[in-house]
Amino acid sequence: MSPIQAESTFGYHGLDTTAPTDADIAKSLIKGFLEGVGFNRSSPFLKDHELEAAVWTYFKSQNLGQKTEGAVHNVLKLSVTLTQQAYTSLPFENKVLCAIQFLYMFLVDDIAPSFMEELRYFCQNFTLNNDHRHPLLNGFDKHLRYLSRYYGPYCHSTIIKSLFDYVNGRIIEHEMEKTGFKFSSKTRLMPMFLRTKVGAAEILISLLWPKASFPEDKYLLHYFPVVQELVLFTDFANDVLSYYKEFVINEEKGNFVANLSETHDISHMDVLRQLANYTPQVVSSVYEILHGQDELLKPVQNFINGWIMLCTAHRRYHLVELFADEGYLAPYDEDS
Repeated sequence: MSPIQAESTFGYHGLDTTAPTDADIAKSLIKGFLEGVGFNRSSPFLKDHELEAAVWTYFKSQNLGQKTEGAVHNVLKLSVTLTQQAYTSLPFENKVLCAIQFLYMFLVDDIAPSFMEELRYFCQNFTLNNDHRHPLLNGFDKHLRYLSRYYGPYCHSTIIKSLFDYVNGRIIEHEMEKTGFKFSSKTRLMPMFLRTKVGAAEILISLLWPKASFPEDKYLLHYFPVVQELVLFTDFANDVLSYYKEFVINEEKGNFVANLSETHDISHMDVLRQLANYTPQVVSSVYEILHGQDELLKPVQNFINGWIMLCTAHRRYHLVELFADEGYLAPYDEDS
């Protein structure tokens, strides 16, 4: 029997002989990742209109101007959703601070080109306690200092340190785009180095441990052993769950997956496969280390599930559409 006849026979009897599409492969890998980390697909989409109102009132009081206020409004629900989903057990006043922190960071990512020169000096001016010549950055400065009332010296200084990395990483990305910087096999370590800066994951992890609930003299050496694993989870989970919108729907450049692909001469899909397979191992390690420490395990589990929920439940990632044929993910909420 000729190969063509054989294929026709197989097809006739219902065997699918077509090659899987990129969407099919990505879907399979993302689903495997979600199963591997134990994502709870039945988690409710949490909303808190009081929290949203408190954050909006804060930014309205900053007198940022109509254009910047519009940018604030665009990411307000996203910031509040992240807080509600991933920091479920924190007191309300801590949630307000978290949502404000995330919103400032989203703005640095989204509208930085409009104040890039001021942003370039932000870290230095913060250190010297100088004015920032931009109302948004002045407000951010005060907010970062105010966090010391709620977080101990280790967590607060880690937030500041990681925020400096985040800002500098954003500036580096801007310079790379402006100059047309090209990765090569000679810059193999640079993608991961840059990823740890722009991911700002240590900020997200440090915000889990307010000193009123987790005084550092008692808890620091209990949660510190899982910080690096949680940093990797935070960065890589975002890379996995962003893949469909970034490389199947669009053809984005300059992110970690694209950069690692260039420097190691492997396909985007191979990077996704490695991240999707590796990250569940990291999560398992976290749970193993925290076994028997329920007061730490609960906020960590909430964070892991909530961080994933942010991506699976938000329209910007298009994952509900990806799994629409099997209804694997819950439909979007009206506020997502």
